Amino acid sequence: MKIYLTAFLYLIIGAAIAQKIPESTGVNRVRLVAGDKTILAELMPGDSWAPVNNEKTYYWYSANAIHTTQGGYSGKLLQGSYNEYFLNKNLKEQGNFLKGLKNGLWKKWNENGVLLESVNWADGFKRGKFEVFDEKGMLKQAGAYRDDLLNGQVKNYISADSVQVVTYHNGKLITETKHTSFWQKVNVFKHHPNPGKKSPSSSLPQKK
Repeated sequence: MKIYLTAFLYLIIGAAIAQKIPESTGVNRVRLVAGDKTILAELMPGDSWAPVNNEKTYYWYSANAIHTTQGGYSGKLLQGSYNEYFLNKNLKEQGNFLKGLKNGLWKKWNENGVLLESVNWADGFKRGKFEVFDEKGMLKQAGAYRDDLLNGQVKNYISADSVQVVTYHNGKLITETKHTSFWQKVNVFKHHPNPGKKSPSSSLPQKK
Protein backbone atom coordinates (compact mmCIF):
# COMPACT_ATOMS: atom_id res chain seq x y z
CA MET A 1 0.00 0.00 0.00
CA LYS A 2 2.85 2.38 0.90
CA ILE A 3 4.47 1.67 -2.46
CA TYR A 4 1.31 2.71 -4.31
CA LEU A 5 0.98 5.90 -2.25
CA THR A 6 4.61 6.81 -2.86
CA ALA A 7 4.25 6.27 -6.61
CA PHE A 8 1.06 8.37 -6.65
CA LEU A 9 2.82 11.25 -4.87
CA TYR A 10 5.69 11.14 -7.35
CA LEU A 11 3.21 11.37 -10.22
CA ILE A 12 1.54 14.45 -8.70
CA ILE A 13 4.87 16.20 -8.05
CA GLY A 14 6.09 15.38 -11.55
CA ALA A 15 2.96 16.81 -13.14
CA ALA A 16 3.25 20.01 -11.11
CA ILE A 17 6.88 20.49 -12.12
CA ALA A 18 6.03 19.89 -15.78
CA GLN A 19 3.46 22.71 -15.69
CA LYS A 20 5.90 25.32 -14.40
CA ILE A 21 7.25 27.94 -16.80
CA PRO A 22 10.95 27.29 -17.45
CA GLU A 23 13.13 29.85 -15.66
CA SER A 24 15.52 29.90 -18.63
CA THR A 25 13.01 31.97 -20.65
CA GLY A 26 13.91 35.03 -18.60
CA VAL A 27 10.30 36.20 -18.72
CA ASN A 28 8.17 37.01 -15.70
CA ARG A 29 4.40 36.52 -16.00
CA VAL A 30 1.65 37.91 -13.80
CA ARG A 31 -2.07 37.26 -13.54
CA LEU A 32 -4.27 39.96 -12.03
CA VAL A 33 -7.99 40.19 -11.31
CA ALA A 34 -9.16 43.81 -11.31
CA GLY A 35 -12.85 44.68 -11.24
CA ASP A 36 -14.57 43.28 -14.32
CA LYS A 37 -11.42 41.97 -16.00
CA THR A 38 -8.56 39.51 -15.70
CA ILE A 39 -5.09 40.51 -16.93
CA LEU A 40 -2.29 38.24 -18.12
CA ALA A 41 0.93 40.15 -18.74
CA GLU A 42 4.64 39.57 -19.23
CA LEU A 43 7.28 41.68 -17.48
CA MET A 44 10.93 42.57 -17.86
CA PRO A 45 13.27 40.93 -15.32
CA GLY A 46 13.54 42.82 -12.04
CA ASP A 47 17.09 44.06 -12.61
CA SER A 48 16.39 45.39 -16.12
CA TRP A 49 16.54 49.11 -16.88
CA ALA A 50 15.33 51.20 -19.80
CA PRO A 51 15.74 54.90 -20.65
CA VAL A 52 12.59 57.03 -20.61
CA ASN A 53 11.10 59.64 -22.93
CA ASN A 54 9.02 62.37 -21.28
CA GLU A 55 6.54 62.36 -24.18
CA LYS A 56 5.70 58.66 -23.81
CA THR A 57 3.49 56.73 -21.39
CA TYR A 58 5.06 53.72 -19.66
CA TYR A 59 3.22 50.67 -18.32
CA TRP A 60 4.77 49.00 -15.28
CA TYR A 61 3.94 46.50 -12.55
CA SER A 62 4.24 46.98 -8.79
CA ALA A 63 2.31 45.95 -5.65
CA ASN A 64 0.09 43.52 -7.54
CA ALA A 65 -1.17 46.19 -9.97
CA ILE A 66 -0.32 47.65 -13.38
CA HIS A 67 0.37 51.38 -13.46
CA THR A 68 0.80 53.99 -16.22
CA THR A 69 3.11 57.00 -15.96
CA GLN A 70 4.21 59.59 -18.49
CA GLY A 71 7.96 59.93 -18.64
CA GLY A 72 8.84 57.44 -15.91
CA TYR A 73 8.24 54.18 -14.03
CA SER A 74 8.90 52.65 -10.61
CA GLY A 75 8.63 48.89 -10.94
CA LYS A 76 8.93 46.18 -13.56
CA LEU A 77 8.19 47.38 -17.08
CA LEU A 78 5.73 45.36 -19.14
CA GLN A 79 7.51 43.41 -21.86
CA GLY A 80 5.90 40.94 -24.25
CA SER A 81 2.31 39.80 -24.66
CA TYR A 82 -0.60 41.45 -22.85
CA ASN A 83 -4.14 40.04 -22.63
CA GLU A 84 -7.25 41.34 -20.87
CA TYR A 85 -10.35 39.18 -20.45
CA PHE A 86 -13.94 39.86 -19.44
CA LEU A 87 -15.45 37.78 -16.65
CA ASN A 88 -17.10 35.62 -19.33
CA LYS A 89 -13.57 34.75 -20.61
CA ASN A 90 -13.96 36.75 -23.84
CA LEU A 91 -10.99 38.88 -24.88
CA LYS A 92 -11.23 42.56 -23.94
CA GLU A 93 -7.86 43.88 -25.12
CA GLN A 94 -4.76 42.32 -26.65
CA GLY A 95 -1.35 43.59 -27.69
CA ASN A 96 2.38 43.68 -26.98
CA PHE A 97 4.75 45.83 -24.97
CA LEU A 98 8.39 46.69 -25.61
CA LYS A 99 10.21 48.12 -22.58
CA GLY A 100 6.97 49.37 -21.08
CA LEU A 101 5.64 50.93 -24.29
CA LYS A 102 2.79 49.73 -26.51
CA ASN A 103 4.20 48.20 -29.66
CA GLY A 104 2.69 46.48 -32.70
CA LEU A 105 -0.98 45.72 -33.32
CA TRP A 106 -3.46 46.32 -30.48
CA LYS A 107 -7.12 45.28 -30.53
CA LYS A 108 -10.18 45.86 -28.34
CA TRP A 109 -13.48 43.92 -28.17
CA ASN A 110 -16.79 44.30 -26.38
CA GLU A 111 -18.13 41.68 -23.98
CA ASN A 112 -19.87 39.83 -26.82
CA GLY A 113 -16.63 39.36 -28.74
CA VAL A 114 -17.28 42.09 -31.32
CA LEU A 115 -14.15 43.92 -32.50
CA LEU A 116 -14.26 47.62 -31.56
CA GLU A 117 -10.79 48.90 -32.40
CA SER A 118 -7.61 47.91 -34.21
CA VAL A 119 -4.61 50.23 -33.89
CA ASN A 120 -0.92 49.95 -34.77
CA TRP A 121 1.63 51.25 -32.27
CA ALA A 122 5.40 51.82 -32.42
CA ASP A 123 7.50 52.67 -29.37
CA GLY A 124 4.58 54.09 -27.40
CA PHE A 125 3.01 56.12 -30.21
CA LYS A 126 0.07 55.33 -32.47
CA ARG A 127 1.72 54.84 -35.84
CA GLY A 128 0.24 53.29 -38.97
CA LYS A 129 -3.25 52.09 -39.89
CA PHE A 130 -6.21 52.07 -37.51
CA GLU A 131 -9.86 51.01 -37.68
CA VAL A 132 -12.81 51.76 -35.39
CA PHE A 133 -16.01 49.68 -35.35
CA ASP A 134 -19.45 50.11 -33.78
CA GLU A 135 -21.07 47.73 -31.29
CA LYS A 136 -22.29 45.55 -34.16
CA GLY A 137 -18.83 45.24 -35.70
CA MET A 138 -19.54 47.61 -38.60
CA LEU A 139 -16.64 49.80 -39.73
CA LYS A 140 -17.06 53.41 -38.56
CA GLN A 141 -13.67 54.99 -39.21
CA ALA A 142 -10.38 54.08 -40.88
CA GLY A 143 -7.14 55.94 -41.44
CA ALA A 144 -3.58 56.25 -40.19
CA TYR A 145 -1.55 57.84 -37.41
CA ARG A 146 1.94 59.27 -37.38
CA ASP A 147 3.37 59.62 -33.87
CA ASP A 148 -0.09 59.87 -32.25
CA LEU A 149 -1.33 62.41 -34.84
CA LEU A 150 -3.85 61.71 -37.61
CA ASN A 151 -2.06 61.78 -40.95
CA GLY A 152 -3.40 61.27 -44.47
CA GLN A 153 -6.95 60.36 -45.40
CA VAL A 154 -9.39 59.38 -42.65
CA LYS A 155 -12.67 57.84 -43.80
CA ASN A 156 -15.80 58.21 -41.66
CA TYR A 157 -18.49 55.74 -42.67
CA ILE A 158 -21.71 57.65 -42.02
CA SER A 159 -24.01 55.07 -43.60
CA ALA A 160 -23.94 52.28 -46.18
CA ASP A 161 -24.24 54.91 -48.92
CA SER A 162 -22.22 57.79 -47.49
CA VAL A 163 -18.55 58.19 -46.63
CA GLN A 164 -16.90 61.35 -45.34
CA VAL A 165 -13.22 61.67 -46.29
CA VAL A 166 -11.10 63.99 -44.17
CA THR A 167 -7.43 64.66 -44.91
CA TYR A 168 -4.93 65.45 -42.16
CA HIS A 169 -1.28 66.43 -42.12
CA ASN A 170 0.44 65.82 -38.78
CA GLY A 171 -2.84 66.24 -36.92
CA LYS A 172 -4.03 69.34 -38.80
CA LEU A 173 -7.20 69.25 -40.91
CA ILE A 174 -6.47 69.95 -44.58
CA THR A 175 -9.59 69.06 -46.58
CA GLU A 176 -13.01 67.53 -46.05
CA THR A 177 -15.18 65.89 -48.71
CA LYS A 178 -18.25 63.68 -48.79
CA HIS A 179 -18.80 60.82 -51.22
CA THR A 180 -22.07 59.09 -52.03
CA SER A 181 -22.62 55.74 -53.66
CA PHE A 182 -23.79 55.25 -57.26
CA TRP A 183 -27.20 54.00 -56.14
CA GLN A 184 -27.73 56.96 -53.86
CA LYS A 185 -27.04 59.28 -56.80
CA VAL A 186 -29.53 57.31 -58.92
CA ASN A 187 -32.20 57.75 -56.24
CA VAL A 188 -31.56 61.50 -56.18
CA PHE A 189 -32.08 61.77 -59.94
CA LYS A 190 -35.26 59.69 -59.70
CA HIS A 191 -36.76 62.30 -57.41
CA HIS A 192 -35.21 65.24 -59.28
CA PRO A 193 -34.67 64.14 -62.93
CA ASN A 194 -33.47 67.51 -64.23
CA PRO A 195 -32.70 69.97 -61.49
CA GLY A 196 -33.35 73.55 -62.63
CA LYS A 197 -35.42 72.50 -65.67
CA LYS A 198 -39.08 73.46 -65.88
CA SER A 199 -41.63 70.68 -65.94
CA PRO A 200 -43.58 70.14 -69.23
CA SER A 201 -46.77 71.49 -67.70
CA SER A 202 -45.12 74.79 -66.83
CA SER A 203 -44.10 75.38 -70.46
CA LEU A 204 -47.61 75.03 -71.88
CA PRO A 205 -49.39 78.27 -72.84
CA GLN A 206 -51.92 79.30 -70.26
CA LYS A 207 -55.54 79.69 -71.27
CA LYS A 208 -56.88 83.21 -71.21
